Amino acid sequence: MSDWKILPAAAFEAHRELWDGLNRRNADHPLLDSGFVEGLLRHFGSKETRLAVSLDRDHPGIALVERKSIGSWQTFQPSQAPLGLIMMGDAPAYGQVDALLRCLPGYVLAFSVLQQDPDFTALPDSARPALAQRLDYIQTPRLTLSGSFDVYWQSRGKNLVHNLTRQRRRLAQQGGHLELAVDRDASLVADGIRAYGELESKGWKGAEGTAVTPENVQGLFYREILEYFCKRAEGKVYRLVLDGRTIAVDLCVERGGTLFILKTTYEEEIAGLSPGLLLHQEIFKAAFSDPRLKVIEFYGPVRDWHTKWTTESRTMYHLTIHRGEWVPRATMLVRACARALGRG
Repeated sequence: MSDWKILPAAAFEAHRELWDGLNRRNADHPLLDSGFVEGLLRHFGSKETRLAVSLDRDHPGIALVERKSIGSWQTFQPSQAPLGLIMMGDAPAYGQVDALLRCLPGYVLAFSVLQQDPDFTALPDSARPALAQRLDYIQTPRLTLSGSFDVYWQSRGKNLVHNLTRQRRRLAQQGGHLELAVDRDASLVADGIRAYGELESKGWKGAEGTAVTPENVQGLFYREILEYFCKRAEGKVYRLVLDGRTIAVDLCVERGGTLFILKTTYEEEIAGLSPGLLLHQEIFKAAFSDPRLKVIEFYGPVRDWHTKWTTESRTMYHLTIHRGEWVPRATMLVRACARALGRG
């Protein structure tokens, strides 16, 4: 199996063609597009982040990696990346990962490939060897668009249908006007991020200091990648507008018949209204009428609001490849000794 060359992460630009070529070969996933990855590196990478490139043309591979602890490495995984940042030319590719482990700096005992989607991985669980351990990560929801929106809507829970119908009726009686705005032009992204930040800053994330704002690193990242995708006719900023005022925002990317919802926020303090639910009702209604769209992906742990819209989910997982069968046993022994010493 191939040897790997370990480079500074800054070398990614010179290897974008390899990255995108492998992505196109596998699934052409937009959240593994080099433009998305480059944004992650620029805003969330560090001097410790490394680029690993396979030197074997018959077994191409490329990954962004970082040291986790002494003897342990993993894929570079900022929270804004839903998928592990690794590309392989062969499927399954466990042998390539084992070779990568042995080429990393130091004597590496374990290498973890994080956040694998079973529908988009070269490392399927069905081909997992004994030296690879799986750890379930999250259940992530999706919505398959089949049939008409009217039929889909009537299949939703009675409380959801009743509540949103009642809210719309009350708005109409009060003379209120709801509108779905869809911004696709790169020149409009900055305004979309500003609107997103204003809403999120009013809520609990603002109180915790974790809200997206146009000036912080999260806001700069999402502006950059959405401008990148909008220039390719793949980015969308959905806004729910009430009487000229934005009350909910979704940041999305679309490719290959799938709409990926990256971020969602809404005004939390509007009496008698559920802006987030109303926004998604509008988005899904439009999606069902678009013949190009087949699936909506949420990427994130299943939340209560997801279950109002879909019952579909699948399990994402982490994989840890060990240098030998003795490694996990030794690790468990060390941890047990540490716990015993702590009690002593």
